[in-house]
Amino acid sequence: MLTIKKPECLKGIKLRSPTLTVKGFVVSCADNANGAVTRKFDWGNALIDAVITSGLTFFSTLGGGTVAGLSCISGVEVAMVAAFTQFFVFLALKRGIVQTKET
Repeated sequence: MLTIKKPECLKGIKLRSPTLTVKGFVVSCADNANGAVTRKFDWGNALIDAVITSGLTFFSTLGGGTVAGLSCISGVEVAMVAAFTQFFVFLALKRGIVQTKET
């Protein structure tokens, strides 16, 4: 499904590439005068990305702890702390704690 936010902004304005979200493709457009993009933060997409990276962090930490010789309980505790930390750090980065350079 292709969703175009504010179809009236498509006339005479350069389109940005479509973004795949949980609700389908979203096309945002930029104003040629000041380059501002009219777009809201996509929480659904950010949460899915954060869960995926946190899962990878959990299982890689669990595997590393097992190889290092941690007990089962200690390994799970360490992996949970690493996964929760990764989850919130990733959400903060997606939300915009670090500003990207505009070219």
